[in-house]
Amino acid sequence: MTYSFKAEIPLVITMLFTVLLLSCGRKEKTFQTKKSVWEETITRHIDTSVRVYGHYAAVKLPITKGVELWNPTQVTLGPNGIIYAANYTGEIFSLHDTDGDGLEDYAKLYCDVKNDSIRYPTSMIFKGKKLFVGTTQEIRVYEDTDDDEVADLSHTFFNDFPYTLHPFDWTFGLEIGPEGYVYAILCTDSWNDNPARDSEGLRGAILKIAPDGQSYERYATGLRFAYGMRFNEEGDLFFSDNRGNENKYEELNLAIKDRFYGNNLPKYPNHAPITDALLNLKYGFAPSGITFNKKSNDFGGTAGDLFIAFFGPDGQWEDGSISRVRLNKGENGDYEAKEYPVADKMAKLSDVEFGDHGDLYVSQFGTEAPWHKPYEEPMGAIYRMIVAPWVKPDDQSKNTSVVYGNIHEGEDIFEDRACATCHSVDGNEALLGPDLSDIGNLLPRDQLLESIVNPNKNIKTGFDQYIITKKDGSILSGRMITASDKGISVMIAGNKVIDLKRSEIESNKLVTGSLMPADLLSGMTEMEIRDLLGYLQSLKIEN
Repeated sequence: MTYSFKAEIPLVITMLFTVLLLSCGRKEKTFQTKKSVWEETITRHIDTSVRVYGHYAAVKLPITKGVELWNPTQVTLGPNGIIYAANYTGEIFSLHDTDGDGLEDYAKLYCDVKNDSIRYPTSMIFKGKKLFVGTTQEIRVYEDTDDDEVADLSHTFFNDFPYTLHPFDWTFGLEIGPEGYVYAILCTDSWNDNPARDSEGLRGAILKIAPDGQSYERYATGLRFAYGMRFNEEGDLFFSDNRGNENKYEELNLAIKDRFYGNNLPKYPNHAPITDALLNLKYGFAPSGITFNKKSNDFGGTAGDLFIAFFGPDGQWEDGSISRVRLNKGENGDYEAKEYPVADKMAKLSDVEFGDHGDLYVSQFGTEAPWHKPYEEPMGAIYRMIVAPWVKPDDQSKNTSVVYGNIHEGEDIFEDRACATCHSVDGNEALLGPDLSDIGNLLPRDQLLESIVNPNKNIKTGFDQYIITKKDGSILSGRMITASDKGISVMIAGNKVIDLKRSEIESNKLVTGSLMPADLLSGMTEMEIRDLLGYLQSLKIEN
């Protein structure tokens, strides 16, 4: 019997082709199964109350094991691609996925700064295996030497700066420069009624600290509450800052050595000309942490963009947002900047950071206690923004609220009720109350009404009430303008600024009540209230 292999070739090819098809089909089916499981996992943890302006899933991480989240202040990328976070109450922890679903669910304690008798870890960044932590009293370094994700060494890196235990004395914006220096921001002491002696003007400044922590220089001045600071891949340094005092808007700034950024003029009498903000931010209020997306990470077409977390208006516990800024550097070294919304209705955000896998982590501070102290019980969350093509973006144009009422009649009421005595509407004058030139963007109609009816609920930082008792027995009530070890300046009713020497003051107390009376709408008709709110809604600034 003669066997013809040639005759069997077509049959063999057909069988091989069939096997390949079946194999490919099984692989494709497996891939689709894995994809659907991941989508299902993501969908199960999406916070549907968050509005997103791109194909992003706002995943609220199911952290149910380990350290309780208690007003998270920071998120940062650590060794081995692990994300670390910090609580306002002192705990610093790493995030881990223990059930294999791809989402972190366990917070492992790395250290607790309370054990070193320091408070408020409000900035942190890794340099290799060393974690630099900015607190009220010092910048401290923690290190895990045996790779178990628990710090076993720590030491003071730098504490040669003025501070008190006033609730507003924070250290922000820790960053490692390209040359290895450590950059930090000491927030302003404008409203500290008894600030530490600061002959060098360090509070309200960026410090550039030597790698060994033994020397420093004052890099730039005139900052307010500048929470976030980051270098881009070109080596340029950027920082965010909050509106208030001389800052008319929420700001993004380019940090340049020896520049003055306009805040707390009395403290810097010989300051350089004021450097304007690079960009007035419009898609959020009270910018906090910032981070750059790598140019190699697409993340929904945002490669190289700067991402900004926003805390939201004081007292509005449901508000907060994320925006991004596209920066283009010209041949002359100047930047052009344009801002885009990413998400909102993410309440009280404190920081943002990209993970090794390209997702964006977001710390949600949550509700705080009076005077920016930790809340009375655990509060807050960590989000992970994940590119999800199946998520339909929200329509940002629908955020514009309808203005009801007669704006012109409302303006007359604003003047007649003496609102203009305490509030400017053009940003050109510092009065007893906050400037309202952009209040229509800041608060929706219902929150505007609430702020008038119950002014004690939402008091903007910097407009807190102080009761000053003088040694002659007289009592003053007003808001702090500036303070030093020599004396204070306080604005009282009528927008009069009183300068007092320390030797004249018996006591100075920060109180919870607002300077604004609570009965301003009494005697007004519903139509008049509608017109007044309509006028306030119309007060908006275009970026």
